Amino acid sequence: MFLKMILILPILAIFHLLFINKNNKRSLETISLFWSFIIFINFIVLVIVYNEKSQFQYSLWLDWFNSSTFGLNWGLVALSIDGISIWFLGLTIILIPICLIMSWKAINYLKKEFIIALFSIMLLLIYVFLVLDLLMFYIFFEAILIPMFIIIGIWGSREEKVKAAFYFFFYTLVGSLLMLISIFKIYSMFGTTNYQNLCTLEIPLQLQYWLFLGFLASLATKIPMIPVHIWLPQAHVEAPLAGSVILAGILLKLGGYGMIRFSFILFPIASEYFSPLIILFSILALIYASLTTCRQTDLKRLIAYSSVAHMGLVTLSIFTHSIEGLIASVTMMLAHGLVSSALFMSSAILYVRFHSRLIKYFKGITLTMPLFSSLTLIFIIANMGFPLTFNFIAEFLSLLTAFKYSKFVAISICLGLLLSTVYSLYLYNRVFFGTISSHLLYSRDLLSFEFQGFLPLLVLTILLGILPNLVFKSTLYSSYINISL
Repeated sequence: MFLKMILILPILAIFHLLFINKNNKRSLETISLFWSFIIFINFIVLVIVYNEKSQFQYSLWLDWFNSSTFGLNWGLVALSIDGISIWFLGLTIILIPICLIMSWKAINYLKKEFIIALFSIMLLLIYVFLVLDLLMFYIFFEAILIPMFIIIGIWGSREEKVKAAFYFFFYTLVGSLLMLISIFKIYSMFGTTNYQNLCTLEIPLQLQYWLFLGFLASLATKIPMIPVHIWLPQAHVEAPLAGSVILAGILLKLGGYGMIRFSFILFPIASEYFSPLIILFSILALIYASLTTCRQTDLKRLIAYSSVAHMGLVTLSIFTHSIEGLIASVTMMLAHGLVSSALFMSSAILYVRFHSRLIKYFKGITLTMPLFSSLTLIFIIANMGFPLTFNFIAEFLSLLTAFKYSKFVAISICLGLLLSTVYSLYLYNRVFFGTISSHLLYSRDLLSFEFQGFLPLLVLTILLGILPNLVFKSTLYSSYINISL
């Protein structure tokens, strides 16, 4: 029942918002938060009743069209939840209302359309994380491009926002075409695109290699892996705050989720065969992106390249082919979703106050914005993997996995993590410490709604850092099933 409600509630929210007067901004804000709260409550109940020792639960079958009429087997599609997808579902449900809260003052035109676009992204993401059909996963996977393209292109912050929107759209769309061809090939051979049915079949070895590469082209672009990461910094810099939070917090995780759910299970031999190459590219991503981050002068671009580095840890952990690696990758994606979202919020607050994101423009912010500086410090050290934060758990597991796989890989990761400490401390020291400049003297500290946006991310980052078993129990069982398959 609760899974049905989570699927239906975003649709009801969108229909409700359609009938609200677009000039009544107060009603739009209240109604959107009301629906977000109802969806969140349903998710909490779903987590409480979830059985940690069972894989796919609360399965629903939706007949998208009359499959018997068309003679196709994928008219009937399964939607279900397991110990991995439940946490990505939660990340989506938490970040969307935060985007709404943080955008109250930033979005002053076409606010109704903006809120509907956010709920559309929420709806599509919910279906992406629940659907157990390759073709429908691809459809929802790509449909997210449309509202995200609109958010960047219309509500972006600078003149190059349209160019950045097209960068984002075409890079991810073109990369996904090979995945679509692979899905058609699977259907032509086996007559089904149902994930559970395909798990029971053995795909021929040579075909596995080609299908794996087709899926990799799409999923690697989403993460993004080097060298298909060029669209990400551009999109982040030009996107509004909500766009950056959704990109860093959720959309980058679609690639990793797809690798765990599909590539890892359906093409096990090909996954093992290509794992050294992917691990090599993951190490390059971690070190290259960290070095590139160290030389950035724009706050958002710096955080964007930091995301590329952390996603390198995710792909590396996945393709070590161990239970620890799968848990490390899921943990890293969740932790990064919380912390990177908060860091983008910090950069947006500085931009709103001073209309600049150049690091050299700032100095001594601690003196005039102590609460904001303290919160940002917590998220900066969390991004470094400081103990008692969720990122520390993720990085520790990644290192453990790397040492079990190869000492060379482990040393490379240590170098990348050392570089992350360098650019994190440099950023905080340059922006928040020192003698304050005259043009920064009269800045205002956090407003109440800004603090409310930070609070859930702060609580979750520390709570899950102290009690990681809240995530581990269900994730461990699902990871064990995946390895067994």
